[in-house]
Amino acid sequence: MSKHAKTWWGQRFISELEDFTDSGRLARGRSYSTDNRIKQWLIHNGKVEAKLRGNINPYFGVYKEPTYSVSVQMTALTESQWQKVIEKLTQRSSFIARLLINEIPENIELVFAEAGVHLLPDSYNDFKVDCDCPDYQVPCKHIAGVCYRLAGLLDQDPFLLFEMRGLASEKLLQQLALSPLGKVLSDAKSNAPQSLEPVTSFYTRPELIELPETITLKDFWHGQQPLPKNIEPSQATLIPALLIKKGGDFPAFWQKPGSFIEVMEDFYLRMRKITLKGL
Repeated sequence: MSKHAKTWWGQRFISELEDFTDSGRLARGRSYSTDNRIKQWLIHNGKVEAKLRGNINPYFGVYKEPTYSVSVQMTALTESQWQKVIEKLTQRSSFIARLLINEIPENIELVFAEAGVHLLPDSYNDFKVDCDCPDYQVPCKHIAGVCYRLAGLLDQDPFLLFEMRGLASEKLLQQLALSPLGKVLSDAKSNAPQSLEPVTSFYTRPELIELPETITLKDFWHGQQPLPKNIEPSQATLIPALLIKKGGDFPAFWQKPGSFIEVMEDFYLRMRKITLKGL
């Protein structure tokens, strides 16, 4: 299990890379995934472009500390392939629910398989990499370092994996919003602030109306206004603890090995028990 990835999809990303790459080379590459080595990092249109600090190596004729340019890209899916995948995704509420809390469902590859593609890499052909260091073998330790760093970012933002496959998260949410289930995900993932309405009570209070000075029994029992023919639609169900769940199990500030959501769930249960004891 790689310490550079905590989620199952981050682990899978690394394990697939390790399956078709020399383990010793990858081991040396882990040290190149740190802030001390990475001088510049940019992800644009699913392509990672980074600049890494290298080592002085007289054997290769390198006598001053070099800076190497590294790029890592995954094979992008076509627009028609993405359409097939999104159509299947929006038909399964369990998938939408998991994506809603920044998690990738374990069986999501079944959906991609129906479209004849896959989301996570399964061979080296899924990668297009480049590095200008003098090491002729690919991937070099600098490319490996970028891949390890990328796996950690996938933990925090699984939608980045969709972007690496050629579909930006904004476009993905727009496509999902075309279906009722997908619209729930799109609205919840948007950063649009939700308006808050102040209340004076946690309970619904009856509205008082003034009665006329004289009223007949018929008017008293039937009322002055007829009952509504159509019932107003109920308010959309809110997702409990949405602010916490939107960050996923491993948000950027959370460096513990366990899930942040599980820790918060345990915290709220303990607080609830303490509160009930005090009543």
